[in-house]
Amino acid sequence: MTQPAFKFELHGLKEIMDAMEQLPTLSMKKAVVRNALKKAALPVKEAAQANAQSLPFDSKSIADSIKIGTSVKRSQRGWVDRSRVTVYVGSSNRLASIFEWGTAERYTKSGAYRGYIPPLPFMRQAWDSNKKIALDRIREELWKALQKAAKLLAKKSMKGTLTAGQRKGLSR
Repeated sequence: MTQPAFKFELHGLKEIMDAMEQLPTLSMKKAVVRNALKKAALPVKEAAQANAQSLPFDSKSIADSIKIGTSVKRSQRGWVDRSRVTVYVGSSNRLASIFEWGTAERYTKSGAYRGYIPPLPFMRQAWDSNKKIALDRIREELWKALQKAAKLLAKKSMKGTLTAGQRKGLSR
C-alpha cells in the first residue's frame, strides 16, 4: 500500500480555519483548499519545468508534461480519505522517473552491458528550492479562495439558487 510522499499541517492559521468552518458543505471546503494548493504549487511546477530543460534526452517533452494534478489513480483510491484533498506536481512522461532517480547497471539476457543512467533530479530540486515559497503562499491563497467562495455564496443567496446542502449548512 503506497502512502503519500509528503504531508504537512498548517499551524497558526486559526482565523482561516475558523472561516473555513463557516462554509456550508464539505465540497466547498475541499474546493477552497484545492484551489489554494494548486496556486501555491505554481513556483514548484515552474522550477521543475526549468530544471527539466537541462535533461540530456527528451527534455522538452518532459518539461511540457509537468502538471499540477488533483486526480488520484484508481490504484491509489484505497488509501485516500474522501475528506482529504490531493494535489500533486508531477510529470506524466514515462522517462521522467528514470531521469529523476536514475537506473542501476543494465544487462541484456545474453549478458551485453547496456550501461546505467545516473540520477538527474529535477523535481526534487524544484521542491527543495521552492517549498518555503509554496508553503508561505498557501495562507494568502486560502484567504483569496475563501473570499471568492463567500462572494459566490452571497451571490447564490441573493438569486435564491443555493443548493439544499448549502442551505442546510448555512442554517447550522
